[in-house]
Amino acid sequence: MKKFFAAVILFVALSFSVANAEIVTVEGTGHYFINRNIKETYDDACTHAYEEALRNATEKAGVRVKSYSRTINLELDEDIIETMTGAILEVVGEPIFTNGETNAKHMEIVCKVTARVDLSKITAEKFSANDDRLKELDAKNKRIRELEAEIERLKSEGNQSGFDTAQNQFLVAKYERDLDIYDFDKKISLQDMMTTAEKLAALDANNATAFRATVYVYRHEDRIQNVVDYCKKILAANSSVELSIEACAQLGDIYYNEIFDTPTAKSFVDRGIALVKQKYSRAEIERLVNGTNVEVNGLKLIGRSNTIRELYILKADIENVNPKFDAVTTFEDLALVEDRIYNIKYRTDW
Repeated sequence: MKKFFAAVILFVALSFSVANAEIVTVEGTGHYFINRNIKETYDDACTHAYEEALRNATEKAGVRVKSYSRTINLELDEDIIETMTGAILEVVGEPIFTNGETNAKHMEIVCKVTARVDLSKITAEKFSANDDRLKELDAKNKRIRELEAEIERLKSEGNQSGFDTAQNQFLVAKYERDLDIYDFDKKISLQDMMTTAEKLAALDANNATAFRATVYVYRHEDRIQNVVDYCKKILAANSSVELSIEACAQLGDIYYNEIFDTPTAKSFVDRGIALVKQKYSRAEIERLVNGTNVEVNGLKLIGRSNTIRELYILKADIENVNPKFDAVTTFEDLALVEDRIYNIKYRTDW
């Protein structure tokens, strides 16, 4: 298939340090389900199954790396090893494709690959053991494997009801994981991202991950009216509180910063804050808004934000209420050495 590419998304290149090669062979299996309600080609499905098989082989190789790393006294974070090993995988021969379970909703494509990994080509230098996103992704990969095992067990037992439930859980977990991966690999096409979001939304209409991906694509393509229409559709559908909060935050931001309609922006921001107060306690709101360790060093924003924090920042901007903060400005011989604001606190009692 021309579209095949043997890149395991998000993995970084490892530097090499041990001279004597120790090569092991691993096999990986990938599953991909074509949703009959969404237009996809068979080749596209095979490509996705192939990528999944590589990830599976990567995890198996990671088990071998753990053992090997102990032998040569490398201090590698075990959760990260499984995620990072893909950079040193070499596929042997051609992938094997078969058709799996088929029903009225889905058609399953199964891919098997054989890969080799040189265990000597490992060093601890470039492992990012403190990246929380990689750890979250690793946990999702483990959950997917658990559901795969559960599906096989239920299939062997002839438990159709349980099989259908587990299959849906597997697909939701897989599509959520795939959308998270797009955050790491900017080469992924926006169309692939949108297709995955549509599949996820077809299984779970109130899925926040699908919502974020869809809005991301629309905004990246500068289709602001599509974002507005989509968010209003979410609100009109009486969606989950979490999803409605995100829709209000998006609409508030667009109307305030791009359409410059402050009254409409305020109406959506106030609606979002009312939903936040409905879902979270005062202490939780304070933690979400002011407990995120966000600071500004020069012009660079440091730290991670969240939807609820953004809502309250918008509210403060609209009401022209400045946050409280501490500041550090240091000069030496009239040269600026440090310019930083921290402990940024926004009002949360609206």
